[in-house]
Amino acid sequence: MPLQGRIRQALASPRTPFVAAVVAVVLMLPALGGGAMNDDHTHKLQFDPEVQLDSGMRGDWDLFRFQDRDRANFHRNMDLGLWPWWTSPGFRLAFLRPLASLWHALDYRVYPEAFAWMHAESVLLYGLLVLAAGLVYRRVLGVTATAGLAVLLFAVDDAHAMVVAWIANRHALLSALFGFLAIAAHDRARREGWTPGRVLGPAGFSLSMLAGEGGTSTLAYLFAHAVFLDRGRLGEGGESGDDGPRGEGGQQGRVREVALALAPYAGMTLGWAVLYRLGGYGASGGAFYIDPVGEAGTFVAAVLMRLPVLLAGQIALPPADLWGGLPPGAPWRMTLFTVPIVGLVGAGLALGLRRDRTTAFWATGMVLSLVPACATWPSDRLLLFSGLGAFGLVGALLSGAREGLGRGARWGVRGLAGLFVVIHVVLAVPLLPARTLLTIRIMRVEVDRATESLPAEAMLPESTVVVVNAPDALVTTTALAARFTQMEHGSLPKATRLLAVAVAGTLEVTRPEAQTLSLTASEGMLAEWTSLVFRTAGTPFKVGDRVELPGMTAEVRSLMGDGARPRQVDFTFAQRLDDPSLIWLIWDETRFVRFTLPAVGERRALPAIDYAKAVGLRD
Repeated sequence: MPLQGRIRQALASPRTPFVAAVVAVVLMLPALGGGAMNDDHTHKLQFDPEVQLDSGMRGDWDLFRFQDRDRANFHRNMDLGLWPWWTSPGFRLAFLRPLASLWHALDYRVYPEAFAWMHAESVLLYGLLVLAAGLVYRRVLGVTATAGLAVLLFAVDDAHAMVVAWIANRHALLSALFGFLAIAAHDRARREGWTPGRVLGPAGFSLSMLAGEGGTSTLAYLFAHAVFLDRGRLGEGGESGDDGPRGEGGQQGRVREVALALAPYAGMTLGWAVLYRLGGYGASGGAFYIDPVGEAGTFVAAVLMRLPVLLAGQIALPPADLWGGLPPGAPWRMTLFTVPIVGLVGAGLALGLRRDRTTAFWATGMVLSLVPACATWPSDRLLLFSGLGAFGLVGALLSGAREGLGRGARWGVRGLAGLFVVIHVVLAVPLLPARTLLTIRIMRVEVDRATESLPAEAMLPESTVVVVNAPDALVTTTALAARFTQMEHGSLPKATRLLAVAVAGTLEVTRPEAQTLSLTASEGMLAEWTSLVFRTAGTPFKVGDRVELPGMTAEVRSLMGDGARPRQVDFTFAQRLDDPSLIWLIWDETRFVRFTLPAVGERRALPAIDYAKAVGLRD
């Protein structure tokens, strides 16, 4: 048998999905050494028996309720410094993820230090997800080489590195797993009359939604299935003796049948949405997350800007993760850059693939599954659901015949196939473990450095930690949480005050009075993505705005040219700045150091923080 034939035979083997799952687990083994990263520290703190945080959690199932509509709780968080001074008054960040929350609660209550085991759980969960993807591919494509190739491509996709390597992101893996199983069960129920699937499909979908809001992407494939694969496909008339006579009556019967099949999913979605609203879940006030219902206009604009970026990151290049490194006002450039890429790749797929219902199912599911993901900033960690459809298309192109194409079209399709091999095989296989290690470095090194460099005085209950400048808006509170959970006995500081995050230009520091420190950022404040988690352009600052917190008042003295972001802010404290209760810190290249206060009337220019050096990407 020729080599090509043996390869196709191997891909069509019933064992291929299991091989793909093993390959995925092996490539993700570097994640086992990842330890705790970012949110993992604060999650662990929530379950520490020595601390009682008024986080708003209503139980172990509610870990992802960071801030709900409770304004009293919001003001307490502001007073403590959990949210920085520039946080929008309407800030809300709460997600209904009870299944993932309960799993984390089990981890942190039973073996809170066993981070290697927690990573192993996520890696094994990824292996199960690959098996579930293989099940969907074989349901739709049959036991074929195309199905085998698709599941292998899904397994080695380097875009999955962060979502698997980050313990706190496990909810996305759970949502995708149950979502994929729901799609497979629904398909078998609809096309083979498998009675258990009528229960297992909706059950899987409900578990997907209870694992995380990402489960809404399951609806994209259920809709695509109804339109293109269902035995009562929408938009087609039937044959006599099938589901009804050809014509309007038969078509109406098919629409009714498909609608009834989808009714349980629609009902569950409605119930979940009502529960989400009544429970105070959702996001508002920040630029990182958008409420698709409460901020519908903003969400539509975000879809138009972010969808091409996510599609390009899924099917070709560049990675969607690049979005987070762009300066304010620049993301639209990435959109303009990715639109032609998506257009060219889409044209190549249209040329090279048969225009059948299966192709339409994969393409529609892929695109629509990314619409909910547009509610947050583009990132490759959002590409689990879209990968299901994307690799159905890529697998079909790589394994399909080229007959019937003109010479130019044939060369174009071959070029696209070669590009896919390079991106999704040659590069993806080594990049999956490499990006896993990179994720660990970026998300762990900075916090570890911050934690280790905190002075002992920062962990005294009477202290107020004042950070003049930090690499991002989250590292200070994360480091304090990490330091506390590492101590046998200790406490958290009374409050934290982060004054600025300046990672570009210069930061000018002056002391006009004994109790006031004035900061002027040449590139403006709120100029990097973590700062924008807490405030959106919809709530711009005005000159003279004051934010009053216990022991400190921040007053905006001037704005940048955009008329929204502060340039100069005065911070007036209730006591002299050299009071012993104020622990003054500033980030110096790779660590926190004590900040030497300027004398009254003194002016000092400080360089911006080199973020790449802070997170260990540059020496």
